[in-house]
Amino acid sequence: MKKLVFLAFALLFVAGSVYAQCSLEGDAMIRYGWGQLDGLPFNQPGPDYINVVPGQTVAYYLGLANIGYTPTTCLATDTFCLDMTDTQGWTIVCDPAEGSALIYDNGYAYGQDISISVPCEATVGTVNMVIAHECYINLAGVCDPTCGDCVDPNIRPTTGVPYYNADTLYMTVVVAPPALGVYQDSIYYVEQGQTQAYIPFTIANQDECAPPTLFYYNIVSLGHIGSAINTSGSVTVNGGEQEDVFGILDAGTAEICTLDTLTIIAWSGAAYDTCVQLVHVISPVTVPLFTTPVVTILVLALVLAAAVFMRRRAVSRA
Repeated sequence: MKKLVFLAFALLFVAGSVYAQCSLEGDAMIRYGWGQLDGLPFNQPGPDYINVVPGQTVAYYLGLANIGYTPTTCLATDTFCLDMTDTQGWTIVCDPAEGSALIYDNGYAYGQDISISVPCEATVGTVNMVIAHECYINLAGVCDPTCGDCVDPNIRPTTGVPYYNADTLYMTVVVAPPALGVYQDSIYYVEQGQTQAYIPFTIANQDECAPPTLFYYNIVSLGHIGSAINTSGSVTVNGGEQEDVFGILDAGTAEICTLDTLTIIAWSGAAYDTCVQLVHVISPVTVPLFTTPVVTILVLALVLAAAVFMRRRAVSRA
């Protein structure tokens, strides 16, 4: 009995050893790293750096590859995966998903989307070290960072640039910009004859992590379209959201091509922003009443009404 138990443990140990092994037919290499969209597509070797604010989500597109530059080593098709680590435990979302088995022939790369979200509780000065590591799938079919690499770094013969199977990004939390932002169209058109033309401004609470904030505003016009206005009010905007407020002009007697400007000042505590909106009076847009669909419907309605009327007359005579 003891021999059987010992044999079972021995078999399990052997099986475990086999499944822990790695088969390196191809060569893992990050062809495009964290900085590939910053104007430096061949940014390896070396880490990349970015400043972020609490609540921000940043997106990246990495190029993971099976490329072996050594003439006789690891030039076959192989199965790879992405392993992500970071020092702060922030939310990282990958597409394809982290650990997915991806089979690629030698000389081919695949795109990897990665988004990293900074939590609202992240404090200014915090540094998160994020590492993207292209790994092999081991014999058990599991993404295994311990498999190492066939050749690392890979030296590109034409340039002498080394490429590694991992790339590092340092994310530093900085002070968020003022939460208040005001936006408007470049020009807003008002039809001649409108006695209440609503001219919109958008007040944004740009801090995703901010609580609902009360913003005050004042809107004034020059008085070229109707009488000059001087409108004040307030609006509460949730963090990361926006609300529209309006200045109302009377264009009832305004001439076509008349121009006016509306200026808004918005504030909350020490934060404020201002914008100027250009308004242009245009000819009224005519809406055709008797279009083809409308005429068709009217004719059909008349035919049906006549049919009902004639049927009632026939019934009454009978």
